[in-house]
Amino acid sequence: MLSTPPKKLRLTLLSLGILLGLSGVWMLVPQLLSPNAIGLSFDRRGAEAALAHRAHAVQAAETGVIRGDLWTSAAFTGALAMWTENAPGPDRKNAEQLVQVRANAEKALALAPINGAAWLFLAMLPSAAPDAESRIATLLEMSYFTAPNAPELAPWRLTRSATSSALADKDIQEFIKSDIRELLKRPPEFQQAIIAAYRSALPQNKPIFESLVVDVDSAMARSLHPGQPN
Repeated sequence: MLSTPPKKLRLTLLSLGILLGLSGVWMLVPQLLSPNAIGLSFDRRGAEAALAHRAHAVQAAETGVIRGDLWTSAAFTGALAMWTENAPGPDRKNAEQLVQVRANAEKALALAPINGAAWLFLAMLPSAAPDAESRIATLLEMSYFTAPNAPELAPWRLTRSATSSALADKDIQEFIKSDIRELLKRPPEFQQAIIAAYRSALPQNKPIFESLVVDVDSAMARSLHPGQPN
């Protein structure tokens, strides 16, 4: 005949069951609120589509509390902010939304700092903070450290570096050469991203960027200039 478990054991098992049940609810409810993970969109159409899911994504993140993946999705619904200009006297509504998008991205990275796309997203968000320009190199470095082999991010890392003071950083230059090598292994449309990044570069960055391309592939470097074969 089986003996009845001691009272302490019964209470322990009951507590464990309740804890497991609550954990299941904690995992399930956010998924019901926002069933699909939202990736980072690098075109306006995709960013506008992601924006439609903002309310549910933010609600899911708030329910998940410490789930960095949910806060990352919530941040990415604000990808349209990457095209917000820092013009004098910006629209107040857009400015408030930008602050919230940045806060969501920073919270996502505080909870899950291994997402290279999230670090890149934060680097691409416009900012009027005094140290904004100096922070870009650090944010890009974190993107490279957490996603070193990410061809889908490479075009945008090249562009962000070329359009900021980050390109003067020697470590960033090595990372850029790595991205260029990766893109050169891909179909021609990926290689066009190298040309696009060069043409969008700040005037003082163009010689630096071109020298990095030359270091990797001199034939590709000749394609940077209009009239030259790609």
